[in-house]
Amino acid sequence: MGKHNDDEATGSGTGSWFVGLVIGALGGAALALLTAPKPGSEVRGVIKQTATDMPERVSELVDDSLDLYASALNYCQLLIEEQTMRLKRAVAAGKLAAAKKREELELGSSSVLPFQHR
Repeated sequence: MGKHNDDEATGSGTGSWFVGLVIGALGGAALALLTAPKPGSEVRGVIKQTATDMPERVSELVDDSLDLYASALNYCQLLIEEQTMRLKRAVAAGKLAAAKKREELELGSSSVLPFQHR
């Protein structure tokens, strides 16, 4: 029960945060327009230019994010491969040590000491 409520609280908290962000951005934009020292036609031109440039900027942001994601994925893959090789070397060394010890024990048990039983 507690986990389900925690998930709902986290989701609504994120939604509330996003709604607050949007309201704050719109309020800030409105305040900037009202207090701008430029004439209305100039402000409208800036807004129009910004709206025109927005898809290109978003596209660049997405491309940069995908590049960063690919780099992080490659780094993680290399890290996993390195750790896998270290693990394989450790397992091989362990097998070799076990085989040597087994051989020592087998050779040692063939010679019976006077106090040992067969």
